[in-house]
Amino acid sequence: MFDQEVWRTRVAERLSGFARNPRQDIQIAGTGTVLAYLAVRMLEPFLDAFQQEPVAAVMTLAEITQGSGADQIVRRASQMRYQISHLIERELRTKVDLRVALEQLLVTLNVVHLARQRLNSSRDEWLRLTLLHEIDSFDPSEFVQLRRLLHDPGWQSRYETIRSLRQCNGSYSAADLVLLHDGLNDSAAHVRSAAARMLGQFAGTPPNPLVKALTKVALYDCDLETRYAAARTLGALRDRIISPQLIDYLGSCLRHEDSFVRSAAALILGQFGELAGTPNLIAQLTAMIGDEDAYAREAAARTLGRIGAAAATSTVLGALTKAMEDADANVHEAAVDSLTRLRKIRATLPLNLPASKLPSDPVTV
Repeated sequence: MFDQEVWRTRVAERLSGFARNPRQDIQIAGTGTVLAYLAVRMLEPFLDAFQQEPVAAVMTLAEITQGSGADQIVRRASQMRYQISHLIERELRTKVDLRVALEQLLVTLNVVHLARQRLNSSRDEWLRLTLLHEIDSFDPSEFVQLRRLLHDPGWQSRYETIRSLRQCNGSYSAADLVLLHDGLNDSAAHVRSAAARMLGQFAGTPPNPLVKALTKVALYDCDLETRYAAARTLGALRDRIISPQLIDYLGSCLRHEDSFVRSAAALILGQFGELAGTPNLIAQLTAMIGDEDAYAREAAARTLGRIGAAAATSTVLGALTKAMEDADANVHEAAVDSLTRLRKIRATLPLNLPASKLPSDPVTV
């Protein structure tokens, strides 16, 4: 049933393209301003729901905002569904009541936060300044809540608060763990990165929600430094967090349609080292050396070397040997490094070791 949480989740899904190329996604949406773009992405799930479950959609809207602006959205829902970009661009400039309703929706559904969460530090600042510039063209009495959100330098204090956990030496309280969980979901990349690093110092076993949040950052975060920080922390905690479910999930991510996610999953498995040495994962990583994306090929090649003995099979060595001829210099380097490492490991195996004890070639992908 359509409710605020479902609405918020669907808005987040529609902002996925925003992380990769914000300006391009704004153009694809048919809008000319960031404010109109966010309004469009926010309203699209409501308009879809209005066609399928109109009562639930209208009730959810009414829980957030009421008045003539909300009435306009409901009365014109069918028309908006097919002309939303054009109508929003035009009516944001001409209808005060609609602006009031849209601001309330943007704030309540955390749309700006969801958008900023998908951007690295420089793009986040671009979004903040651009939005401020756009709403400054309206009367100062309008968009007061949005102005307050965008002027808030609070990420710096949140960053310092998380950094102060260093003095705990890994002995975190329940409140500290809640702080880290919130930090991993923060809109500022600096805060997410700091939370990931501080979690790596935890002396105990992280609760499952924290592991899920950390894995999500390592796989999907748009900021490279933050993604690496989360992956390294997963590696630091590996003996305490690895489970068949986590391994299976990362294995499924190696087949993800987004090469960005495939390479991130391989990077995490590389942090797990020999604990990721299941036949199925080794087979998938070996196949991934032939991926169309150079970053994914490099990540797969490096990870196989870090897995160690279990990956020292003739099939893996052959794939890495072929990867040495890759036109991408980083893939070539990764293949050389891993091939050297695995050959040394294979050379240390006793000559009279039974065949059953030799690393076997995986047969499933």
